[in-house]
Amino acid sequence: MVQIIKKNIFIIVQKVDGIIQGIADFNAYMKAIVRSFRSLRYLKIRSLYTIAVNQTKFTGIDALPLVSWIALLLGATVIIQANTNFPKYGIESFIGNLLVIIIARELGPLVTALIVVARSGSAIAAEIATQTQNREILSLELMGIDTRMYIILPRIVASFAAIFTLIIIFDVIAFFGGYLIALTSVYIPMGTFTQTLLDAFTFNDLLVTITKSIIYGVLIPLICCYYGLKPKSSFEIPIFVSKAVIRTLLVIFIINAVISVLFYF
Repeated sequence: MVQIIKKNIFIIVQKVDGIIQGIADFNAYMKAIVRSFRSLRYLKIRSLYTIAVNQTKFTGIDALPLVSWIALLLGATVIIQANTNFPKYGIESFIGNLLVIIIARELGPLVTALIVVARSGSAIAAEIATQTQNREILSLELMGIDTRMYIILPRIVASFAAIFTLIIIFDVIAFFGGYLIALTSVYIPMGTFTQTLLDAFTFNDLLVTITKSIIYGVLIPLICCYYGLKPKSSFEIPIFVSKAVIRTLLVIFIINAVISVLFYF
């Protein structure tokens, strides 16, 4: 019995020590990126611009059909549930509030971030890990290029622009997808529907959207690049790509909850 307890304590201590070391390592990684800003003036803006544009296309434009379909389905689902569980009389007075609370405040930013992590985050981690194993990053370093700034900065800019735009598109499609579904059971004039949305939408909602876009846009490429630089062999690439996705998702859920508490609780 004593041996089992000691073994469990040892395992717990090892896990805690691993977490502390991981936090310290990520903190050192962040400090190295901050120091890398000094080398920004030596990098060619055109090369950074090209990387940022390509990443924006992949993260934003290429993800647009998937985001649109999911937004349409979620907007429709919210209205279907409202029609099923609430009386149809007077639904036009609270449908705007319902959509803003569920879609604009929570599901829009969260689902968009999840899609970006699943598509772009995993791709970023896999791409950087492969470049590391192929000695491409080492070649850049031997040429005197600050690889952290060259690799990470354009992806942060691209992720923020793509996520912010996708969230706006997600909300708009979800709102009017929900409206079209609502028309099948109860008639709501377009003007009334639009006015209820505008009345329900507050400055806090806009501020939350911008805040989440900035935080998600920075953290997703940061964490995925961090794990992309970790593999020491080709065998470790899928392991660290999986870690990049899982850890990023965990951080996003935590931040989403914290922001909701700060702004609305």
